[in-house]
Amino acid sequence: MIVTDQSVEPASLLSKLDILLEIARAERIAGIESKLVSLKEKLSGEKLHLAVLGQMKRGKSSLINALLKADVLPAGVLPVTAIITEIRYGENPSATIVYTTGGLREEVAISSLEDYISETRNPGNKKQVASVEITYPSPFLKDGIILIDTPGIGSTHAHNTETTESYLDQVDAGIVVLSVDPPITQVESQFIADLKDEVPRLFFILNKVDIASPKELSEIVNFLKNELDRLSISSPEIFPLSARQDRDGRQPSDNGPPEGLRAFEQRLHVFLLKEKRQVLVCSVAGDTLEIARTLRFAASIRTRTATLNANELNEKKEALDQILNDTEMKTRELQVLLRQRSADILAGVENDLSEQVEVCAPEVRSHLNLFRAEHPEARGRAFGALLEIWLMKDVEDVFRRWKIQEDDKVQKQLNALSSYFVDMANGILDRLERAAGALFEIPVQHLRVTCSLRAESHLYYKVERVFYSLDSFLLLLPGFIMRPIVLRRMSKNVPQLLDMNAGRVRFDYLERLQASMKRFEADLRSAIIIVADSLRDALSPASNDPASNGMAQSASTANSLDAVIRQCSHLLQ
Repeated sequence: MIVTDQSVEPASLLSKLDILLEIARAERIAGIESKLVSLKEKLSGEKLHLAVLGQMKRGKSSLINALLKADVLPAGVLPVTAIITEIRYGENPSATIVYTTGGLREEVAISSLEDYISETRNPGNKKQVASVEITYPSPFLKDGIILIDTPGIGSTHAHNTETTESYLDQVDAGIVVLSVDPPITQVESQFIADLKDEVPRLFFILNKVDIASPKELSEIVNFLKNELDRLSISSPEIFPLSARQDRDGRQPSDNGPPEGLRAFEQRLHVFLLKEKRQVLVCSVAGDTLEIARTLRFAASIRTRTATLNANELNEKKEALDQILNDTEMKTRELQVLLRQRSADILAGVENDLSEQVEVCAPEVRSHLNLFRAEHPEARGRAFGALLEIWLMKDVEDVFRRWKIQEDDKVQKQLNALSSYFVDMANGILDRLERAAGALFEIPVQHLRVTCSLRAESHLYYKVERVFYSLDSFLLLLPGFIMRPIVLRRMSKNVPQLLDMNAGRVRFDYLERLQASMKRFEADLRSAIIIVADSLRDALSPASNDPASNGMAQSASTANSLDAVIRQCSHLLQ
């Protein structure tokens, strides 16, 4: 989607949003009104959401640090999964941690970020971090850029990809970070194929060029160009560089173009100065066009009703009421079926958890023998402390390994479910539009549901202490007596220990799946409800009362909407 009218200004599009907002408020369509308000705020602020995208370990954090000319993000660490980090301009450096529980927020030192966003310091996201917000006085950000560090897509953690994809509707341009080892994977190719239809502008970074020879680099760049061409990305902008070398202040090697990062910075500078506004306008204009089409459909019916006599109008109202009642019934059936399918997925998770506990109990028991062999001299409380730490880690490993596979399995089920129910919702919407269009003999503006179902997973582990006061006396016994007793007791309690933590995992999936389903269900309903509410308003007495000048107003509204649709369509050609 490319803006062809380079002279268009945000003020011009703002005026169109004001027109739609006035119409939406007059027709009391709250869903459209709130969307229009958010679009106005986005356009008025002239903020550009620039996302850094790519697989894990491609060097996204190093690139961000190089652009900011500062070590803002910890680089070279294994990141915590499913955490979005936003960096925007601020006079004073600051970092805010947003937690998953109740939206709690905590300000922390930027130097301590690794404690929250690295897997080493926050394993399994025990701290329940949802996102991180950073302000930093970087000239790169001063013109309204919001830089977003996204989770690595296509990793063993499926929810990394879903978190990134669910964020794409907020992204105006993207930097796809690839590297020479290898230049592009099948997962990345598929991600880019989907990405090009979601993000208005893409730049491609070929990172880590310092590890390739000049000949290898030339071959890699050509290979990458051919692959991007195969993905229907015409004239892709590829920038070979070494972000880590620049961040560390070292001179680029002879292996890569010495102007790599500088060339990319210059291109971004041109993009931000000359194209930023157009990309932002393009993004907002697309949403504006869809809203205008929705309102135009209702206005067409309102205009048509002005030509009907009282008997015809009553007949149409009764028929429309039947159509809307049927639509509401179909929508409720969709919701019921969706909840049933959701319950089926959760039941599958519970079954898989039970199998995991059953399979892994003997494994954990066998590890107890390894522990005994590794600590032959440990006695008393020291023995108890070592055993407790070891058990906690072993139990965490059991569920962490399981979760990697289960996340992938669940997301595949959710993808299939999403596609199925989006098709159902579009079918309901299509029938509603066609029936209403045929009833009032007007052309139909086809609207589509485009939401997706993604399970945000912030799975945490909280392994309870193994020893309690009741067990303390055991640790005081002589070692030759204590060690066999304690190990036998622990072996016996392994299923209970695993089941206790399986309960926490089960609750986490329940909570996240329910939240995801609720959002998905609301998205499915919203498009249908907007059309249904628009139709009801079109046939309301006020809209058709000659004394209230409703008919003349409807004609004026239709003309205004036609103008907005023409202008936005031309803008997005």
